[in-house]
Amino acid sequence: MLRYLIFIGLIIFLVCIVFSCQNTPTSENANSTITQQDTTSVVTPVKPKFTCDYLGQTPPGSKAELFSPNFISTKVEHSAVMFTPNGKEVWFGRMNPEKIWYLTHKNGRWSEIKKAPLDDNYNYLYPFLSPDGNRLYFTSDRPTKPGEERIHQGDGDLWYIERTNNNWSKPIHLGDTINFGNRHSIGSVSASGNIYYTVRTGKLYHYTTKMYFAEFENGKYKTPVVITELNSDHPSHSPYVSPDETYLIFSSFRGGMGMSDLFISFKKEDGSWANPKNLGSNINSAAKDEYPYITPDSKYLFFNSNRISELNVNKIQNGPGNMYWVKADFINELNIKN
Repeated sequence: MLRYLIFIGLIIFLVCIVFSCQNTPTSENANSTITQQDTTSVVTPVKPKFTCDYLGQTPPGSKAELFSPNFISTKVEHSAVMFTPNGKEVWFGRMNPEKIWYLTHKNGRWSEIKKAPLDDNYNYLYPFLSPDGNRLYFTSDRPTKPGEERIHQGDGDLWYIERTNNNWSKPIHLGDTINFGNRHSIGSVSASGNIYYTVRTGKLYHYTTKMYFAEFENGKYKTPVVITELNSDHPSHSPYVSPDETYLIFSSFRGGMGMSDLFISFKKEDGSWANPKNLGSNINSAAKDEYPYITPDSKYLFFNSNRISELNVNKIQNGPGNMYWVKADFINELNIKN
């Protein structure tokens, strides 16, 4: 009887050892789990909080107002005002000469306006900051290859510079797949890297200006496609897409309040764009209204207009305008109606 109990006890002991070994991870598996957790914590970006005093300007209501007269708005601007995700940098473009400018907020104060870190021998316009603030896209007439002549005046290709450790790279050409026309101007870049932009094709006096979309996949851009639902027989340009690509604001000469108006379209469930809606007289004017941009906190729409203002008694001619801003509440209101 004693031998039998000892034998049963030994069997139970061995079974417990085997079960314990099967449920204990090997050192390789344990290390893999730790590595995976560490990797996840490293690659998950922390979105900075957007805080900006808008250069001390009083925020507007539902009717568009001139932004920062005689400092940012000086009658020669040719883009929207745009901000980094933390609200500590402001970027924009000006004509005469065609350059990109920026200012920074440090120690409670805004800096003087400075030129972007780009070669001064060429022209630069139509800047756009990527949603993470680490890429600056723009149009330039700089040659695409060393030793070549600059691109014909009035035309230009899309380029970008990339920020790493507070330093900017040299300009990087977006390639011939994107730059297939005469003049290219960036509209916006989504959080996934997709590009929405304007391409002018054709010959002098026979130009066609349309908005295009290029999907970013596996580290490169697919062939651009026309945004058919939003283009018309009249030029449409400067498409701003929300980072999640649920709505798009653009400028068009298709008719409305003035020469060109701002319109909005919302993406439908099937992935196509709904019929665009004019943003109305609180935003549009009898002049040109273009280059829309929504702040990172989604509170305000910035855009460019050559309308009459306290800075100019007549419409500004030959391209440039001033900066305007307005509350962006209309986006949710129009989306509900849509």
